[in-house]
Amino acid sequence: TWEALHPQGEPVFRHRQVLFHGRIPKHAFITWVIARNRLGTRDRMRSWELQVPPTCILCNTAAETRKHLFFDCSYSSEVWVFFCSRLSINPPVLFEDGLRWLRNPSPEEFVKLIVKLVYQAALYSIWKERNARIHNQISRPAQAVILEMKQTVQARLDPLSRAHNSRRTDITLLGTWFSFF
Repeated sequence: TWEALHPQGEPVFRHRQVLFHGRIPKHAFITWVIARNRLGTRDRMRSWELQVPPTCILCNTAAETRKHLFFDCSYSSEVWVFFCSRLSINPPVLFEDGLRWLRNPSPEEFVKLIVKLVYQAALYSIWKERNARIHNQISRPAQAVILEMKQTVQARLDPLSRAHNSRRTDITLLGTWFSFF
């Protein structure tokens, strides 16, 4: 009876990839909005019949969609690939698969947290850069975004590392971070 009344539908979005201990709240919020495909990307605005150019402002080569912005775009890909190569990770290409992958991106706990923080920082920073270009006509190279992300994640890891140090002294979050960056 239960199965007849409640047919198996699409899997429910799991919030643990977004709302985890140690997250940066504004990054988690944007990640949640992106995961729900609710950002005002140009393809969505055009579907609402708004007169906006379809082209991605970051690379000027393709239509701006969620899939393109995160991480098909050459600009966003440069940012994401920098961190992936340093962390020696190979995330899936598709955004939806990436969210599932975030459940367990590494067997090491500290690396898991760092990957989640970097992933959310990348989403937030790319969206922020996109908006700065549209609304303020301010453009930064990918290396400037990478530097800002490194500083932001490192600043978040500092208090988390201090809290963790009281329990364990051999390996720290910041020590793990500095081993990669």
